Amino acid sequence: MKNIILFLIFMIYATFIFFINDAVLLVAVLLINILAMLLFKVKITAVIENIVKILPFILLTVVINCILSHYEYAILVAIKLMLVCNITFIYSKTTTVREIAFTIKCFCMPLKLIKVNPDDIELLVCISLSMLPILKREYLQLKDACVAKGMDLNVNNMKPIFTKLMISVMKRVNEIEESMIEKGYGEI
Repeated sequence: MKNIILFLIFMIYATFIFFINDAVLLVAVLLINILAMLLFKVKITAVIENIVKILPFILLTVVINCILSHYEYAILVAIKLMLVCNITFIYSKTTTVREIAFTIKCFCMPLKLIKVNPDDIELLVCISLSMLPILKREYLQLKDACVAKGMDLNVNNMKPIFTKLMISVMKRVNEIEESMIEKGYGEI
């Protein structure tokens, strides 16, 4: 029950941020984010690293909004994105993949009425979220291999990189499928 309440609070809070247009409320949200970082003992250096990672996306959003609208709106959107990404990072650092999958399973319980098994959804969410770090590691290994071979990482060379990445992903999916069948989960 705690996970469900925490998830609902997170979703409502993250959604609420996008409806704020007042600078004072945004400062209050920033203070709430800082309080959440302290409360859940999330390292500030990790939060700063995360912000640096998402900064290109935020800057691209600012540029597009400056072109389509005015700079004040673009800055407001950038601040909102940073705050939402920050609270999402805090949530992801304080919640395990298993807890997220269980929470989604609880939300999918009404689907039993139309004969959808929430346990299957939980398993799919768990596998999907667990695959993300594997995909990232595979991509970084492929990128490092290309750099070691002296290949430039540009748009022209992305096709072979993503082809090898997809082959690797399919091998991983095959391994997971075989493992699930061997453990008697059923037909996939």
